[in-house]
Amino acid sequence: MAVIYGVLRGKLDRWKREDPPPGASKSPHLQVRVIDAQGKPWRIPVNVRSGDPAKSLVIFHRAEPLLSHPILEHLVALPSGLTDLNRKPRSASNALDYSRAPLFDWPTGIALPPTGPGENDDLQDVVSRHLDDLKASGGELFAFGSHFHDPAPKPGIDAEFGTKDGMHDIHMNQGNAPHEHDEDNGVFNDGGLILRFPDHVTGLFFRFKTQFLPTDANGDRIPGVSKEIPAAATPPVEPPIVPEPEPAFPAIYVERALVNPAGDDVRKEVVVIGNTTTVPVDLTGWRIVDKNDLADTLNGVQLEAGASALIVLTGSGAQLSNKGGTIRLMNPAGVLVHAVSYSKADAVDERYLRFNT
Repeated sequence: MAVIYGVLRGKLDRWKREDPPPGASKSPHLQVRVIDAQGKPWRIPVNVRSGDPAKSLVIFHRAEPLLSHPILEHLVALPSGLTDLNRKPRSASNALDYSRAPLFDWPTGIALPPTGPGENDDLQDVVSRHLDDLKASGGELFAFGSHFHDPAPKPGIDAEFGTKDGMHDIHMNQGNAPHEHDEDNGVFNDGGLILRFPDHVTGLFFRFKTQFLPTDANGDRIPGVSKEIPAAATPPVEPPIVPEPEPAFPAIYVERALVNPAGDDVRKEVVVIGNTTTVPVDLTGWRIVDKNDLADTLNGVQLEAGASALIVLTGSGAQLSNKGGTIRLMNPAGVLVHAVSYSKADAVDERYLRFNT
């Protein structure tokens, strides 16, 4: 797990590209400088190519606007500067987990090269365009990742940015292969950039092609279960988001939920589970897990082919917070099959919330 996981809040100052020559072994970054409310500068190196032997491309996900996620309610309460989340219980309300508290649909990812000859033809171009918009609007940047402090600042970028402190690991930090950055694996340990504009929020998220899902309770690969997440073809020009054919959505999934029923919520909250297969599925031993890891274990529920099943929660296990949360569906082996997120604004009185699947 990353040593000091946290979130940095500040105002954009400037950013600088790294364009190594072809064949260079260095993993390039887009270097971003942020100033907090106390005037302290911070450096945020955003990976734009993997450092693995194959020099794999980074897979980029954009959520614009970022909606239906519990973390949105808590951004404004964060202090300027660094918040150390190792000192707090982590959940979907204060930390990122691409799998357990989804921020985007997996099929929206694209593989972009780190550098290119023209405009809008590489990952640094695309991210820079969003940073341009954020700075022009006077918005704020929230960088999730790992804090670093260089006792001996680098003579180049650290001297130019005037800081020894920053945030790195601005990407998915789970599903790494054993002995290949597996020390960074963790639950609610992923990195990313959240851009808070005056009228909306945009999420920029990054993962490496060499990372696998699903992961176990420690964020590590599950032998024989975890699979590589394919990348879409690299688009030569705009638009920056194109469909990715895989991975397919799960056959058994969370379809809807009654988060805020009339009156007392106990034994009235409902999770609707759907079946896209042509055969019935016995859900005995499956679990519905909430954002606090409380669970209802299903027993005697037969999910017919192509049908949906309404699961009324017991009130003593999983609970659907009206302030935003997550719903995870785990199979009897404890493997995460599907997860959805919702915000406080989604918890409408006496209405089923439908999830995009």
